[in-house]
Amino acid sequence: MTDAAKPLRADAERNRQAIICAAGSVFADEGTAVTLERIAAAAGVGVGTIYRRFASVEELVAVVLEEKMRRYADRTEEAAEQAIDHPWEAFRDWVLFILEQQATDLAFSDVVLSADDGSELFQAEVRRAFRASLRLVGRARDAGAIRSDFDHSDLLVLQHANAGLVRGTHRSAPGAWRRFADYMLQSFRVAQGPLADPPAVWARAQGPGARALD
Repeated sequence: MTDAAKPLRADAERNRQAIICAAGSVFADEGTAVTLERIAAAAGVGVGTIYRRFASVEELVAVVLEEKMRRYADRTEEAAEQAIDHPWEAFRDWVLFILEQQATDLAFSDVVLSADDGSELFQAEVRRAFRASLRLVGRARDAGAIRSDFDHSDLLVLQHANAGLVRGTHRSAPGAWRRFADYMLQSFRVAQGPLADPPAVWARAQGPGARALD
């Protein structure tokens, strides 16, 4: 291998990092419904440069968000452990954490609600977070910290609702999610009356062998 080839490899790696950095900013601000051409323009490279490294937007999303999904899974496991001794605080803080992540990163908000693509590592972190969230909800409910009819799939309702709110207000009122979070947390804690049953399809999606966050 010649010395002349080394600068080319260095340039290629710089281009790759520029693409990942630019994609992270674009995804956070605009979500995952963007084109590789949009990423190329933000990175200052030709779209062909991106296609040589990433076959699709979905592949690039997985690379950009792998580390974020690892931190998300770590944080969810921490909350599940904290719930053993402090069930309400653990549940409350975790809900605030995930709603804030949705508000500050639209790509994360998209992916956490539809996480069936991505690398093996990405999927492993999604599954780890899902299992931890099941433990968190179970411990908080068993301790009486949240209403007895709270269903794990209610987190899906919460995240979908917050995603819609964030999409509509993230430029004009970026802190709107906080008021929504307070409303939801109060409703989760005190039962004022019976709830309608969660959709059956969501209950089936949480059975053995189901994909996380379907």
